[in-house]
Amino acid sequence: MKEKKLTTENYKGTRDFFPEDMRIRNYLFSIMKQVVRSYGYEEYDGPMLESLDLYRAKTGEEIVGKQIYDFVDKGGREVAIRPEMTPTVARMVASRLRELPRPIRWFSIPNLWRYEQPGHGRLREHWQLNVDIFGVNHHAAELEIFSLACDILFAFGAPRNSFRLKVSHRSLLDEFFQNGLKLKPEQAHDVSKILDKKSKITQDEYVSMVQKVVPNNNDAVTLIDQFLNSNIANLKEIPGISEDSYQKIQSLFSDLESLGLRDIIDFDPSVVRGFDYYTGFIFEIFDTSPKNKRSLYGGGRYDNLIGLFSHEELSGTGFGLGDVTLLNFLQTHNLVPNLSNENTVFIPLLDETFFLSCQTIAKEFRKHGIPVDQALVSQKMGKQLSYAEKKGYRWILLLGEDEIAKNLVTLKDMQERSQETFSLEVALQKVNEQTKK
Repeated sequence: MKEKKLTTENYKGTRDFFPEDMRIRNYLFSIMKQVVRSYGYEEYDGPMLESLDLYRAKTGEEIVGKQIYDFVDKGGREVAIRPEMTPTVARMVASRLRELPRPIRWFSIPNLWRYEQPGHGRLREHWQLNVDIFGVNHHAAELEIFSLACDILFAFGAPRNSFRLKVSHRSLLDEFFQNGLKLKPEQAHDVSKILDKKSKITQDEYVSMVQKVVPNNNDAVTLIDQFLNSNIANLKEIPGISEDSYQKIQSLFSDLESLGLRDIIDFDPSVVRGFDYYTGFIFEIFDTSPKNKRSLYGGGRYDNLIGLFSHEELSGTGFGLGDVTLLNFLQTHNLVPNLSNENTVFIPLLDETFFLSCQTIAKEFRKHGIPVDQALVSQKMGKQLSYAEKKGYRWILLLGEDEIAKNLVTLKDMQERSQETFSLEVALQKVNEQTKK
């Protein structure tokens, strides 16, 4: 009886990153890091495992109850694989609260896990750029975060009309629920969860769910829709909205106008972030393409997370950008560059006795920052060239008996279908020049 072999399929909702996939992932990470660092943010990281209590305290109940990977470790402790990074960064900041100069600007690209049904733009495992600024109570923090969030997409070549940033404020929702609809806290919480998933359910399901939570208010759905469709001009007409909350919106958008961002940022009270810790401005960025019309990423202000660990209050503002939704966006708008190995030089081995000479040449190219793949065994030339072509290499450096005797190299350009014999210095210069184009 044959031994049963293990499957080569990866765990559902995860990805294998083959070399060509890693080139794309590294490209995404490098551009994101470049933009974030240009704003003065510093990179940090934290553990993959955290105490389950960290997420019970403030993370949404849907994540803790249904989506979190949790278990009891060998010491009897309840732990979880991190589903998000914000609680971790809040814990880390709180641990050094008095040492850190403010404002605190940090970022990370952690690996995150959630047990949910995989679909377009959503997997069980993903990487996410997290950007947070602590210690700024004024909406200047939001202005910086909005600008940074947009600059990331611009850095990937995104046209200005390819996305929209939509902003609201949690106080608007809280005031409308409490003073306009007269909802009890638990009712307000339940309705906010319904609104957060409104775009994913049918209108009939939405109406039924609201009426179930607010059974004694026949006008609830009508008033909620009025609130969700309001704009800055008619916001004061919404029952329960205070002058203070209205002025916060007015002031923010006035400054956005001055910064030249108003044309890509909208006020939209239908933006309702699912996490329970948001307390101020909240936002989401949406793809405008009909092929990918969805939320790409978002974030907001949270004032109470540090208070879980310290008696001192410290406001935070930030966002998370997942690699899956970012790649979907770039693919939708044809913004993924050709990330081939074309700048790598391949040195075939024409004869075993030439190995050390080839090794010396390879080291010289590498000293100049040029990647080299050197053959380790001698094979037929056709087979070695076929290997280089499959790898996508542009340059073939031939070193035969004549070249070694004359201290020369023959450089074959697979892209131009040409080859010439040069001194090593000229060959290095030619490859360098073409690489920089």
